[in-house]
Amino acid sequence: MILSAYVQAAKPDVIQVWVGLFGTVDPPPVNFRMNGMQAIPLEVPVIAAIHDQETDAAGKPLNHRGIFRFAVPQADTLYRIDIEAGSERYELLTRSLPDAIPPKLDGSFNLLLCSCYYQPEDKDGLLGTIVAQIKIQPHLIVMAGDQVYLDLPSFEDLPETDPEISQRLGKKYRRNWLSTTLNIPGLEPVLARAPVVCIPDDHEFWNNYPFSQRQLPNTWSAEGRDLWAAAAKALYEDYQGCLDAAGVLRIDIQPLKMLFVDMRCGRDRNRDRDESFHYLARSDDTLAAITRWVDDLTAAKADHQPAIGVLSSGQALFVDQPNESDGRNIDAEMSNYAEMDKVHEQLDRLADAGIPVLYLTGDVHWGRVATARDLQSDRTLMYEIISSPARLFRTPLLDSAHEALNSLKSMFGNSDTWPRHSKPLKTPDRFGRNRRFALKSEFEQAGDHVAVVSFTQAGAGVEFQVSYYAIHKDKSIAQSRTTGNYRLLSI
Repeated sequence: MILSAYVQAAKPDVIQVWVGLFGTVDPPPVNFRMNGMQAIPLEVPVIAAIHDQETDAAGKPLNHRGIFRFAVPQADTLYRIDIEAGSERYELLTRSLPDAIPPKLDGSFNLLLCSCYYQPEDKDGLLGTIVAQIKIQPHLIVMAGDQVYLDLPSFEDLPETDPEISQRLGKKYRRNWLSTTLNIPGLEPVLARAPVVCIPDDHEFWNNYPFSQRQLPNTWSAEGRDLWAAAAKALYEDYQGCLDAAGVLRIDIQPLKMLFVDMRCGRDRNRDRDESFHYLARSDDTLAAITRWVDDLTAAKADHQPAIGVLSSGQALFVDQPNESDGRNIDAEMSNYAEMDKVHEQLDRLADAGIPVLYLTGDVHWGRVATARDLQSDRTLMYEIISSPARLFRTPLLDSAHEALNSLKSMFGNSDTWPRHSKPLKTPDRFGRNRRFALKSEFEQAGDHVAVVSFTQAGAGVEFQVSYYAIHKDKSIAQSRTTGNYRLLSI
């Protein structure tokens, strides 16, 4: 049996542990000790079969997982968690989340942002090595989408039946989640650094989900898409799921009110292909959660309390909207969907109240910090931080051509550090309903990387800065690049 575990993000008074038990039809009881003392979960845990359809000869599931939640007496406290299942042991070292942002002299609240990880391109395991060596200790990790690429490698002949497709997709999850145990590159060293929130994006299913793709025969029919989507959604919930039924997770670390939102899984929930640019959120409850988040921020502001919003999902806001054809056939943005207008309504409410918002995301295969100045108040009220990719997937033929051209350029001392990667795009001029916000690119990062966002209290507000860490074997390139300080103040 293989035992694996990581800490999922939860409120400051709770530690939530995901435990996987692999290669056994009869998973043993799981016992915990925290800082040497026996720990009892808040609820009776359910050990459920993982939906990878891996079974023994009698058809009994071989792989299982459970979620265990523990009350902890103190926020921002270090805990050693010893996990025992049968003869297997697993140890985690984690901190409960703080309940407030510390003053600058007392440190910072650090959030590690990571997205777009293609495991076959991490042959040397550099992602885990560099993340483990970052001197800034993260309190929270946000995996902002594409933690797996279920539609790659290109030209893969995926099965068109279940259980075969679930088994194939499940193997990709096991490579990423059990990498340390399997002694291969993967995400397990990243998941070990701090509590994790995982937000899905399209490659948790396939490129530009839910639309069919020319290069993916399994998506050419509604039946094929439905089969793939059901298998992928079940595996996302099994391995990554820490959001509620509405696809949201709310964590408040005063004065930050943070909302993590799934804006991918519900995009085909109407099943009407003629209206497939309407639904964006997982359900009406998702939009209601966004409204409650805004209500809480505006109420705090009305009560003369500091109020700063943090919002996170799987795609960027400050990008151009593709036309309908490109949205269907290449890649749709959130702005292609009619429901995005309801999100804009809530962002306008925050701007009307003078409440700043920080948006965290990935997806685009470059990094950037950008600002949005509200033209009505002449204040910078929105900030977008993008970190993508952690490890870029390989495009056949095209990437080889780029590398060959770069080799020629290197003979003349003009080579590119990242020949396969896109350069960061400048922002559009405007964002929002009625083009309310003027946008500006502040900082750009090319290549494979992760980012750490560090928050400190500054008077009645909060300051933050972003440090980008390149994932590169050359240590001079892997050195961090850090922005200046940005101040968030609700006045």
